[in-house]
Amino acid sequence: MAENGPVDLEAPGVPSEGPPLAGATRFGRRVRLFTRWPGRSRFACEGRCVTGGEDECPVKVLGGISCASIATWLCILVPSAVYFAFAFPNIVRLWDVQPARLLLMASLALISATVVLLVATCCSDPGIIPRRHVVIATGSRARLEAMLGHDLLGTAGREPTGDPLEDAEHMVPPELRKRGYRWCHTCEIVRPPRASHCSDCDHCVMRFDHHCPFVNNCIGQRNYHFFIGFTTAAMILAAIVLPSLMWGLFSKRNDTTKVTEGSMLMAAWLRFVAMCGVGVVAASAAALFLLWVYHLMLVLTGRTTKEHLTGRGPPLDVHNEPTLCARRGPRLFDPREWVDSAAMFDAIRVSGSASSGSGAAGAGRDGQRPTVVAARRPGRGGKFVTPAQPLPPRFVAAHLRVARQDADQSPSSQATQQGADP
Repeated sequence: MAENGPVDLEAPGVPSEGPPLAGATRFGRRVRLFTRWPGRSRFACEGRCVTGGEDECPVKVLGGISCASIATWLCILVPSAVYFAFAFPNIVRLWDVQPARLLLMASLALISATVVLLVATCCSDPGIIPRRHVVIATGSRARLEAMLGHDLLGTAGREPTGDPLEDAEHMVPPELRKRGYRWCHTCEIVRPPRASHCSDCDHCVMRFDHHCPFVNNCIGQRNYHFFIGFTTAAMILAAIVLPSLMWGLFSKRNDTTKVTEGSMLMAAWLRFVAMCGVGVVAASAAALFLLWVYHLMLVLTGRTTKEHLTGRGPPLDVHNEPTLCARRGPRLFDPREWVDSAAMFDAIRVSGSASSGSGAAGAGRDGQRPTVVAARRPGRGGKFVTPAQPLPPRFVAAHLRVARQDADQSPSSQATQQGADP
């Protein structure tokens, strides 16, 4: 699983030099976009799968997977394994189920559907909106404008100043602001109605519902139906597996076999452990049922979880847009797209200069780091305060360093330096 960091992925057979992409001022090495992704999301399978950035109690041995995700998988796989190992044979033998093969296939199909829907929810793009410097570096501004119906980078001819209040007023055209479009000062983009910024994954998501730690991903426009399908399948699976386990493990059957006192004590301990395990799974199933009922209410009322919890209804122009049966929509970025490291460097530098205020506006293109001035950040009560120590723009510093290393190591940059030496 690839995480954000200085991972260099060269394209086999693709030249490291080529036409500059999206305003690059020099040639650089071409890298996959997911290796330079600015948010906290993790990519797997060479960028084909994306999961969230949940880092609460991570298990390093399993690649940093959170404990909540591990608990979800255990509550599905362990009871299912016990069901097939102990309960299912007893049901077939005592109830004389005919044909037994049909019951086995139905059970396997239900468990497989639950696992497949869980994987789809965990590893699918929830509707991530790329940040400003990603849009600039990939040259996808016109394509995204055609897909979304508005300019993602804001008012033409203007650049963000880094002041959230000023940018929210000037970067979003008045006609879009009336329709529910808002400015994200972190991603520096104009996000559509019902989209929101996820603090766990650190990027904006289309029709954001919530961030679910149990699937380690955001739930949004492109995977909400997977999430509903998973909760429904898991609830049906619990309704079948739990009664079968309780009947198969705890029912008293006539047994004429003589047992010793030691074996009876061991059997009692095993029953106690099994009872505790079934109790935990039953409590999880009850919580899952309440969650399913809650989301059923949201689907019927056409609201998202964030809209319900914040008390904000959907904007007027999307009031009739359903949350479950609406179109999934296309993906807004390609994580496997080849980008020029110099283009990423220039886009990050320009974005960082704009977001840090006028003090960074004079940073040139000579490879020097732009000047960073104190940024205003939200404080208590929604008021913006200026920190005592200068703060760099979010996400800029680390990726600026990585992009600069790529640009400095490019063949054209080295040739320029050699030509400048006396």
